[in-house]
Amino acid sequence: MEKGLRRAAWVAAVMILLVADSAVTANLVSRGESQIQAAPASAEAAPPGDALTRFRTEREQLRAREEAELNDIIHDANTSEETRSQAQQRLLALLDAASKECILEGILQSRGFEDALVSVNGGSVNAIVRRETLTQQESAVILELVLRETGVTGGNVKIIPIK
Repeated sequence: MEKGLRRAAWVAAVMILLVADSAVTANLVSRGESQIQAAPASAEAAPPGDALTRFRTEREQLRAREEAELNDIIHDANTSEETRSQAQQRLLALLDAASKECILEGILQSRGFEDALVSVNGGSVNAIVRRETLTQQESAVILELVLRETGVTGGNVKIIPIK
């Protein structure tokens, strides 16, 4: 049962990234500015390791692909200025989210959460920590850190302990 819950949490987290990635891709493709095709993630292509390791790897691969696609749009001579501006804004947002994730993961590790993964997506944040359970104090520490570093509201932060 626990393995099924861990798998479900991982799948949900990956789906968040896939939906965000697909939304940008669909928006840019619908404008006819670029021939971008999102490659669906398959279970067979999942990297080896535990759920957090797989999630990290998937997140890095999706980010790298989205960055490359956005750079292609930005540097394409046929891209309209409006679309170029949107792609630049999306790239800056992507880099900002990656920076916040890195900072938060480092702070959480220094606070004793040895294996933590943070996903910043627009106005929401998921903080996944390797703990069977979290005390109220531990949850408060994580929430305070996330709120301070990201500026999102408390209702948009999910703290997920996994074994």
